[in-house]
Amino acid sequence: MKYLYICQEAAQELVAERMLQSAEFETGKIFASFIRSQVKSMALSTKIAAVTAGEGAYILAPQSKCLNYIVFDLEEAPRLLSLDDNGLLLVIQKTLRFGIKLWNDLKPSSHERVLQNGKAVVFPYPIGMQTDLRAVIERQPDERRRSRREAGSALLVYKFSSEEGEGVAEVPRVTNFRKAVEGKAAAIAAAGEMITRLNPQARPGNQVLAVTQLDASNHERPAFQAGLDGWRTILTTGQLEFVNRHLDVPHRIEGPAGTGKTLCLVLKCLKTLNDSKLEQTDHRALFIAHSEATKRAIESLFAINDLDGFYTSENPALGAAQTLRVTTLQALCADLLHQEISESELVDRDAYESKQVQMLYAREAVDSVLAEELESHRPFMTMDFIEFLLQTDRWVLADMLRHEISVQIKGRADQDLDKYKKLQRLKVGMPVASEGDRSFTFLMYDRYQRELVSSAQFDTDDVVLSAISQLNTPIWRRRRSREGYDSIFIDETHLFNLNELSVFHQLTRDDAAQPIAYSVDRSQALGDRGWTDDAFDLVFDPAENVESSARTPVKSIFRCSPDIVNLAFSVTSSGATLFTNFHDPLTAAVSAFTSEEERKTEPPLMLQYASSEAMLNGAFTRADLLAREMDGSKADVVIIAFGDDIFKELQLRAQASKKPAEVIKSRGDLEAVNRARQSGRFVLTAPEFVGGLEFSAAVLVGVDGGRVPPKGGSSYEDSQNYLSYSSHQRVYVALTRARFRVELLGEKSRGISSILTNAVQAELLTVRDA
Repeated sequence: MKYLYICQEAAQELVAERMLQSAEFETGKIFASFIRSQVKSMALSTKIAAVTAGEGAYILAPQSKCLNYIVFDLEEAPRLLSLDDNGLLLVIQKTLRFGIKLWNDLKPSSHERVLQNGKAVVFPYPIGMQTDLRAVIERQPDERRRSRREAGSALLVYKFSSEEGEGVAEVPRVTNFRKAVEGKAAAIAAAGEMITRLNPQARPGNQVLAVTQLDASNHERPAFQAGLDGWRTILTTGQLEFVNRHLDVPHRIEGPAGTGKTLCLVLKCLKTLNDSKLEQTDHRALFIAHSEATKRAIESLFAINDLDGFYTSENPALGAAQTLRVTTLQALCADLLHQEISESELVDRDAYESKQVQMLYAREAVDSVLAEELESHRPFMTMDFIEFLLQTDRWVLADMLRHEISVQIKGRADQDLDKYKKLQRLKVGMPVASEGDRSFTFLMYDRYQRELVSSAQFDTDDVVLSAISQLNTPIWRRRRSREGYDSIFIDETHLFNLNELSVFHQLTRDDAAQPIAYSVDRSQALGDRGWTDDAFDLVFDPAENVESSARTPVKSIFRCSPDIVNLAFSVTSSGATLFTNFHDPLTAAVSAFTSEEERKTEPPLMLQYASSEAMLNGAFTRADLLAREMDGSKADVVIIAFGDDIFKELQLRAQASKKPAEVIKSRGDLEAVNRARQSGRFVLTAPEFVGGLEFSAAVLVGVDGGRVPPKGGSSYEDSQNYLSYSSHQRVYVALTRARFRVELLGEKSRGISSILTNAVQAELLTVRDA
């Protein structure tokens, strides 16, 4: 194939169809095959057809006049066809969108350039790809000859390269362009004949790629997705493979925020139960959520998609052969311990108030141990660690101690000092370099634990360790074949530590098999959890049969606009330059937004206020403005406060000024969002609690220099690294909650946050005074 001809009417339909944005969709893959001449013709909807004629291919609306069109010279730009299917579709889609803007006299985007002498350039790849590849367009190809023969506007894509070439002085060859124009009449006739012959029924909601010569099945998009069949036609190929694969080995689905991981996990669970029902075998499935709030959100997903009633058959009295239990780790362990653990007894780190209580316990432990034990332990400690303890702000030190306890002392060392001494230190955490350093840290942990005991409270690790001890008994080993689970599904695995995950492989019915499916986005993990591919494989496959585990990466982001994806990548990549173990899931990620969705977007904006007072007042003002501009409800906009002081102040201001706001203080609280929608309120929360939620727009308050990351009153390297690491994670999570628009508010005198300087320099974030 030497050229590809697309008329404006066809282009508008191609950019509007989600399935054609990525080759991760089966329909997108078939469309790429047509461009490569592997599929000779296809009918698109009721008006558009794609045919091969002469030495090229045409995508046309035969009933329209087709005055405006674009031609891709595939012979002059051979690198296009050397791309993989995703790359090929990305370039075609981005170029078509630019062409539509030119025809409609619209302003080009930041990655598009209109040059002198009739040229234009489109940079199709997101920033994560880090490439200079561009499509070069002649805006007036063969103009003298063409203007005498036809009306309308024509575009010619004659080059795809990372080289600038001769710039505006370049003169493209028009041989294939002329061939494309000459063959248009025959192509229109062939396209019209195909549409008449196939005569597909026009129904609302039909997706574009309805019939092809490779697959004549009807690819209708249901008006409402429910159940496996409802979602099957709109999942990407990777997502569908994850859902359909038999769960005989540990299977991980991973990708950045907004890629549909939780939905895929729910559908895989239902598929596993449905297969068991068809095979008429007993099956017990367990689905683990990270918190009560996320559990309720997952229950809603099951309520919509569980058409066979597996979840309602959890009641043993029904005697169902297939049962499903949706629960949290806390509730599961309480059940294993055969006793109820009340909310007052549990310090759940996912709740705002409990986090504050833990911080108070940790601060008390730090203060008392430093005052009472430092001098006696000083001879056995390294000077660097002593300086770190003395120079670091006490609240920062308390936060780092809390993290060290969760990840290392309880998460990996089973609260054993000897085991703790043998552990490799966290790359971003307390700088313990010697046994003396670890012994002193363990003293602070011991004081923290005594505070918990004296207040009759347990943290999640205490409950989990007790549950593990119950599982390591002859009684459980005997009961395991009867009471164990045939499949286990874990959402947001990155938020659990090693101890917590160690429970699951002991709950399977067969100790030789690990039918566990789990979702991962390591960049959402709170601080340095130390998760790597090998770590996950070893946790879920204790036999270390790593080669048997399966992994499904998902790259198409359905939640966020391309501009937000690029900004989020800039944040994660700036973290990656500082921390070698900061996992960046956005490197090859691509937004799957259609052109209709992109019209709702605006570039990310940073507003700088003259004072903190003005910034806080501006939070609700900007949220209200965004809601009105997007013609949505107040609940479509989330206000995310960075820092406890800002969070508290915004709550007070909302109450004092009687501004309607629903405050979220636990992660993924979908019920609070629904209450906000019903009552017409804004949603106010902090970055720790906004994970798992989705909004049309987000207003991030307090993202400025000195606050994100916080200085902590000290410039000590390890404490600053910890604060910077966790700040990168929080900004990434906050940004990826928004679909169409995001605004960041800061105080001008504090300057731009170091996390955002790369984005500002790359013009991914517009900065202006409020």
